[in-house]
Amino acid sequence: MTKRTALFIVTFQCLLLCACALSWAGEVVVVKSLDIRPYNEAVAGFKAFCGCEVQELTLTEDRNDIVRRVLAGNPDAVLAIGLDAFEKLKTIRDLPLLYAMVPSSQYIPAGRANISGVSMYVSPERNMAAILDVLPHANRIGVVYDPRNSEQFVREAGQAAQARGVEIVARKVARPADVPPSVEGLKGKIDLLWMIPDATVINPEAVKYMLLFSFQNRVPLFTFSKKYVEMGAVAGLTVFPYDMGVHAGEIYRRLMQDSDAGPLRMDSRKSSMVINSRIARKLGIKIREELVNRLEDVSR
Repeated sequence: MTKRTALFIVTFQCLLLCACALSWAGEVVVVKSLDIRPYNEAVAGFKAFCGCEVQELTLTEDRNDIVRRVLAGNPDAVLAIGLDAFEKLKTIRDLPLLYAMVPSSQYIPAGRANISGVSMYVSPERNMAAILDVLPHANRIGVVYDPRNSEQFVREAGQAAQARGVEIVARKVARPADVPPSVEGLKGKIDLLWMIPDATVINPEAVKYMLLFSFQNRVPLFTFSKKYVEMGAVAGLTVFPYDMGVHAGEIYRRLMQDSDAGPLRMDSRKSSMVINSRIARKLGIKIREELVNRLEDVSR
């Protein structure tokens, strides 16, 4: 066999292996709730690891017809980035539906074996440690929540707080309209208001009210999203969108290699503290200089 023939055979085998790899990798339609940096970072992480072809859509382009547009491409799977996209796409039953940048798995309908993904959930224990690291004098922490969504989370938060000599002052709500009066009822009773990723509580009007309550009463707001820190919360324990995208890519590959692997539902692997020192100063709160220098400060 000549060197040229041997080279031809090796090249052909490599091309064949690549073709086989692509054949299982397939095509994924990615739908973003909005065309914003965190969602784009999650998409970049997914692309870097999924080994698949990706078609990107943004929900705002055709909100009412997005499911038809997704299915028209006959993809092997669909990835929803953000809660709005997931809520629109969760009617899809005949394809693997993945999610990322969704607050928690509480949004998944019961009995849906085709849904897998990575939530933004960070444990109450990690949240409590972060809160007291930035705001060590927060002895009474207010939480407004819907028991249907967050009963276990708030119970675990209470245990984590008690272990540190801190009190959770909880108020239950059943609908979004209950949030403002419940928050107002915490006036004079808390040192910090904690915004948790509860579907009933996290709506635009309720978020605005919590921010207003924080400013008017000089009570710091702690949250789970960098977006809300930029809007006026003092601090938040947030996730890494790129890593969440990579994690979703890992889940996709497992599902493609083993059709019996799902559903695979994971929580965020990494988190980081974000602060808004400008808001802290306006509220008369002193954050340790060491933390200001070490943490991401959205007001810089």
